[in-house]
Amino acid sequence: MSISLLGIPLLLFAAFLVFYKINRVSLIPSFLFTASLFSTILVLVLFLYHNDSVVAAWLLVLLFVLFFFVIAFGLYAIIAFLLINTWAMFKRETHTLAHSLPLILAVALITFVIIMRLIENADLPFALVVIDGWILGMALCYAIHVSQFIIAVVLCNFSRPKYDQAYVIVLGAGLKDGKVSPLLARRIDRAVTFWGKQAELGASPKLIMSGGQGSDEPRSEAEAMAEYAVGLGVPKDQVLLESKSTTTMENMLYSKKLMDEDAGDTEYKAVYVTNNYHLLRAGIYAKKAGLDAIGLGSKTAFYYLPTALLR
Repeated sequence: MSISLLGIPLLLFAAFLVFYKINRVSLIPSFLFTASLFSTILVLVLFLYHNDSVVAAWLLVLLFVLFFFVIAFGLYAIIAFLLINTWAMFKRETHTLAHSLPLILAVALITFVIIMRLIENADLPFALVVIDGWILGMALCYAIHVSQFIIAVVLCNFSRPKYDQAYVIVLGAGLKDGKVSPLLARRIDRAVTFWGKQAELGASPKLIMSGGQGSDEPRSEAEAMAEYAVGLGVPKDQVLLESKSTTTMENMLYSKKLMDEDAGDTEYKAVYVTNNYHLLRAGIYAKKAGLDAIGLGSKTAFYYLPTALLR
């Protein structure tokens, strides 16, 4: 086997690093990362096979078995996981439409499987066969897109901003009885931890609490977030309130405006803090708002992640 084949995965991985550096809140790095991973496996198998390696034979058998199980049982495993996750969600959270998304997807997949099985046993006209093929193709494209989205979210969580920031934006979430919810508390905890580590180096950033007042909330999210942060030891003069935003896009737009006014003509660096599943989406909106910021993700309970990603 030509040694030049080894350059393919290396070239793809180098392209991944470049694009990840340029714009990590994009699906392009995830596609390049996946391509480099699969090309590495393929080149490794070809190399071992070319050298009549027993390892290559066993590796090919293993890959074939994995491929068979994914094709034969992968969809059923996903359905089972979604149903189990729905049970966990309903046990710990309220029964809302948003929390029912795994159940809705599971029902949709079950319906899809039943329809496909009925079609397989039916003598369909050519036009319906074409439509059936088109539906399967669209389902495959959607599955690929979802997998790359999840990989992109994971890659976003590898962000490690330097401790030289001027501002740390904390994105708001709903309040619970006028107080920060556990999910929102994790975001603030993550921001305060970053603030404290940078403060130890002698230049603490300002925290921007970003979140308006919902129709069912007694006060703005920003006010409750600031109260929580001060309770953790952050001085009041280190906390700025952005209390007009009602969406993630507005979080970024209004926070940027607040930072521009506070910094004046001085250039500044900023990071935004949200839950780990939300980093990619928040980063996309930050780009649209003209804000060049790196995201920091706070931990989310595992049972909540499927619902959050679907939403």
